[in-house]
Amino acid sequence: MILPPTVYADFVLPALMQWREAGLRTALLTLISTTGQSPRPIGSQLAVAENGESCGLITGGCAEGALVLDAIEAIARGESRTELYGEGSRFKDITLPCGSGLLVYFDVSITDAEVRHIIACRDARQPSAMVIAAPGEPVYTRHYLPACRIVAAGRGPVLAALAQLAPALDIELIVYTPDQTFVRGHPLPEPEAFDAALDAYCALVLVFHDHDFEPPVLLKGLESPAFFIGALGSRKAHAKRLSVLSDMGAGAEAVKRIHGPVGLDISAGSPPEIALAIMAQVVQHWRQAISGATS
Repeated sequence: MILPPTVYADFVLPALMQWREAGLRTALLTLISTTGQSPRPIGSQLAVAENGESCGLITGGCAEGALVLDAIEAIARGESRTELYGEGSRFKDITLPCGSGLLVYFDVSITDAEVRHIIACRDARQPSAMVIAAPGEPVYTRHYLPACRIVAAGRGPVLAALAQLAPALDIELIVYTPDQTFVRGHPLPEPEAFDAALDAYCALVLVFHDHDFEPPVLLKGLESPAFFIGALGSRKAHAKRLSVLSDMGAGAEAVKRIHGPVGLDISAGSPPEIALAIMAQVVQHWRQAISGATS
């Protein structure tokens, strides 16, 4: 049996719901405990349809084929169950290079209502949770957070490179730009027009070369719970930026939230490399912000 390739996504429930709406039976696999080092965190999920389509990762790719086949079997039997893979498993032909043991719960009976509720909460940018009561195992609660979102304001090739990178990282990107040729952006004819809703799951990134555009946007960012704020420019430009914000009433502690020059120091020398450095810093702060919140 030749199976379709596994598609990666952290949030697999939309794929599972699409298959169900197309009339396919499904299984939702959740990593509920591990021994040793695991390639993926507890709570990682894999959605599988009875035709072999799948979305998500539990082992990082080394055992997904076996997981999909076992899921198809569970779907056919209509039985939810747990299965151990790797260290201590009954499957001697399935080994994990990391040497870990992964306990996976196969759920073939999760209701449409529960799936739709979690999807609706995520769409509304509200946290939610799924309680998994696998027989013989401690009750596990799988938490779901809103998607990581970058609100980027600016113009130029770095902005375009951010737009190319974001989908590959499964990050939502909303663009505000005065550049009328940037067809996917919200128009920003003047900085006071910046009206993005910034929640605790948002990063605000400014990539203006005209720094006069920045202060009103940054002030709105500082008033928000955004987990990250960063702005493009040299150290000299950043010092001037902070001075201007101070003159506008921003407090000394507040402006410390602004990372400038934005991006990890990877000696970036081109717009795509600068965008990569920015994305790396955003991901670093995102992982710190949600540490423990999804397990």
